[in-house]
Amino acid sequence: MLEVRTARVDEIGAVVEFYTRMIDEMRGTDFDVRWRHGEHPSEGFLRASVEAGEVLVGVLGADDPDAPAAVGASRLACALVMNGEADPGYEQGAWQVEAPPQDVAVLHVVATLPAFHGRGFARQLVNASADVARASGKKAVRLDTFAANLRGRRLYESCGFVCVGECPRFYPGIDPTLPAALYERVL
Repeated sequence: MLEVRTARVDEIGAVVEFYTRMIDEMRGTDFDVRWRHGEHPSEGFLRASVEAGEVLVGVLGADDPDAPAAVGASRLACALVMNGEADPGYEQGAWQVEAPPQDVAVLHVVATLPAFHGRGFARQLVNASADVARASGKKAVRLDTFAANLRGRRLYESCGFVCVGECPRFYPGIDPTLPAALYERVL
C-alpha cells in the first residue's frame, strides 16, 4: 500500500537518490524525462524543496512485496515538488481561474520509478497534491509537461486537469525545441 506524505528533512538524501534513479532508469526509454544530473532537478532545488515542505512522496509499506525496489529506508516509489513558482511561459496559458501566484500551486518533477508504473501510484500522488493544495486554500493546481508526453497527459486528465494551451520552446534548459502542454485543475 502507498502512503503519500510530505518528505521529511531527514529524507533529503533519499529524495535526491530517487530523482537520480529516475534520470538513469528513464534515459533512452519511450518515457525519457530528459532531466540531467546536477541540472534539472538540481540537488540544491530538491534540498530547498524538502526543507520548505514542498516535496510530496509516495512511500511503500514495509510489507509491500516491491518495497526492496523503492529508494532508501524510506521506500520512495514516487515524488513531486509542489510550490507556487510558475515557470516562464505560464502567462501563455488560458487559465480557467484568475488568481494571484500565492493562490495557485504548481507541480514540478512529477515522477514514479519504472518498477512501479501501472500501479496507480502517480494518480494517487497527483490527487493527493490537489488535496493538500485545497486544504491550504489554493484555488487551482497547475503544471506543465512535454506536449508529446501522451501518457502523462492522460494521467493528468484522469485526475481532473484540463489542458489550457501549449507553449512552444518551453524547456530551454532541457531541449529548447520541446513545446509544453499547460494544465490546470480547479479546486
